[in-house]
Formats: sequence, structure tokens, C-alpha cells
Amino acid sequence: MNSAVDVIAGVLLVFGAGLILLAGVGVWRFDDIYARMHAAAKAPTLGILAIALGVALSVQTVVATVTSLLVVVLQLVTGPVGTHLLGRSAYRRLPNDFDAGDELAADEAGDVDH
Repeated sequence: MNSAVDVIAGVLLVFGAGLILLAGVGVWRFDDIYARMHAAAKAPTLGILAIALGVALSVQTVVATVTSLLVVVLQLVTGPVGTHLLGRSAYRRLPNDFDAGDELAADEAGDVDH
């Protein structure tokens, strides 16, 4: 039973590390700030979740499980907030050439019909 849990924990650790590696490659390779934000926000969140679950399964102590849970909660709280702030800053500072229109500018100007 213990070796099966170790195998599952190892697979989760490798899977999480692979997702974080792919996110780093995405941030490095993508040209647009919004694509880089997407790569930096989506994959690492799932990667950290998988790594925390793998650590909790492999160590199997209460302290490791609680610490892993706190890391995941912190990532799930701070990741979207940081990405939102980065996106809003990029919107304000960089020239925008949106294909489908600029809903934020229309909303801020009060031109949106709800």
C-alpha cells in the first residue's frame, strides 16, 4: 500500500513540476503581455496544487499536509489578484488594439447598456 502511495505522489510531483516548467517556457516564448499573463497564471496554479498534494502524500504528516494546504490557499488567493492587477496596469500603460472593441473603456465612460 505504501509503495502505491509513493508512486502516486511521485507522479503528482513530476506532473506539477512539468506544468510549472511549461508555464516558464510560455512566459519566455509568448510575445503579447496578455498571453504571458495567461501562461504565468494558469499552469503554475495547477502545478503548485499537484506538487502540494504530492508532498502531502509522500510525507504523510499533519504538519506537511497543513503547510501544503496553506501554500495552495495562498496561491489560489494571490494568483488571480496579481494577474488582475498586472492586466489592469498593462491596459492603462500600453497601447491597446483590441479586435472586438474595448468594453472596459466603454464601461468606465458610462456608455454600456446593462
